[in-house]
Amino acid sequence: APERAVAQVALDGVEFCRLVAGHISPVEAAAGQEGDREAIRDVLFAAASLSRL
Repeated sequence: APERAVAQVALDGVEFCRLVAGHISPVEAAAGQEGDREAIRDVLFAAASLSRL
């Protein structure tokens, strides 16, 4: 629910796929960010780690 959200990140589909495939870094990935920067960083780095599974 939006009232419980701590952060929002905007990525287009291609950018998200490049992130989880390990082709771009989490720092390069987020086009739009709002909210808790540490939570955003954690989520982006977790998504990027999917390429190593």
